[in-house]
Amino acid sequence: MKKSKITKGILLAFLASIISGIAIFYSKISVVKIPPLILTSSRNFYVGILFLLLFLFSGKLHKLKKLSKKQLVLLSLIGLIGGALPFYLFFTGLQYMPAINANLIQKTLFIWVAILSVIFLKEKLNVSYFISFALIFIANFFFGKLSFGLGRGEIMILSASLLWSVENILAKKVLKNISSELVGLFRMGIGGSLLMMTTILTNRVNLISTIQHSSNLTIIFVGGSILFFYVYTWYKALKYAPASLVTLILSFAVVVGNILNGSFAGVKLLPKDIYASLLIGGATLLILFFSNVIPNLIRNLLNRFPLSRE
Repeated sequence: MKKSKITKGILLAFLASIISGIAIFYSKISVVKIPPLILTSSRNFYVGILFLLLFLFSGKLHKLKKLSKKQLVLLSLIGLIGGALPFYLFFTGLQYMPAINANLIQKTLFIWVAILSVIFLKEKLNVSYFISFALIFIANFFFGKLSFGLGRGEIMILSASLLWSVENILAKKVLKNISSELVGLFRMGIGGSLLMMTTILTNRVNLISTIQHSSNLTIIFVGGSILFFYVYTWYKALKYAPASLVTLILSFAVVVGNILNGSFAGVKLLPKDIYASLLIGGATLLILFFSNVIPNLIRNLLNRFPLSRE
């Protein structure tokens, strides 16, 4: 893999982490007004429609005809274990445990992806990666003080995280020969449709009462639009950079979330939140530096704006 592509993937992963932080922040505001499962079902279904419209207006819909049976199976599997089942498990599991514990369990994603990437993708991890990995691990689970049990909610949230990690490995393999937009279409199209069908069958009354309010529809459309850009950017990053590295950079979303909570939600950040943000921010800078993203940026700036000499 060319260094220029990896650099592009790292930058896209960093952008995806920022969008993810915004999406998580907006979701916390949204679940106050809309039940979690109904929110994620309607939002994911809307994102699937956006990806379909993207293909229709870009004239790329003909690419569907060129897919092999194996590719169709893998893409459908990504839709099931990436866009449907884990979302259902995660938001159902939230009913049985505190949200803060659920988020901490979900943050183990970078650990499982790292393990699976080494085994199935043969990705090599260098010293800078291990240092960043350690810093983010400490930030999430030392300052986060994860209290893990084996209750129904914990098992469901952990299962969702494991499914998302498997999805990342499958997507990385599929993205070698298929565009990221097409993977996003199957992930959100199939996933969103399955979630919406499940919601209609189990929460029809609540769904109807939700979509009858224009304010709720605005929440769904805004949140769905943010999620669309996240998925679009995430798969672009995954196409160009190693899965383990991309997932590690995604942890920067925690820093973005803390900044937004402290600035706009009136949440008083505790010392542990500040320390965790500093560790994750430092780990992200380490990745950006040793992957030559920051040195190249400085070099380009100096070439464009050379220092004046007397």
